Amino acid sequence: MKNFLFTLLILIILCLIIFIIAAFFTYLNDDLDFCLDTGVCKENLQLNTEYGLITINEETCNKYNWKWDAKRRYCKIKNNL
Repeated sequence: MKNFLFTLLILIILCLIIFIIAAFFTYLNDDLDFCLDTGVCKENLQLNTEYGLITINEETCNKYNWKWDAKRRYCKIKNNL
């Protein structure tokens, strides 16, 4: 009986760990999808652009003549916004 409870506890812990990892990657992917769909990208998001792989921050936003919002810490990468 002890072995069964121990095994059940281990399985529950493993399921929780897998759920947390999946939720984390879903969260990251949602940020990227939102950025690509709207052109509004959060700070520290990495994008593969026509200029190569860049990390969104104030410096790169200004470097490529995009609009930086210092209050909300995001960059508008599409000109039509």
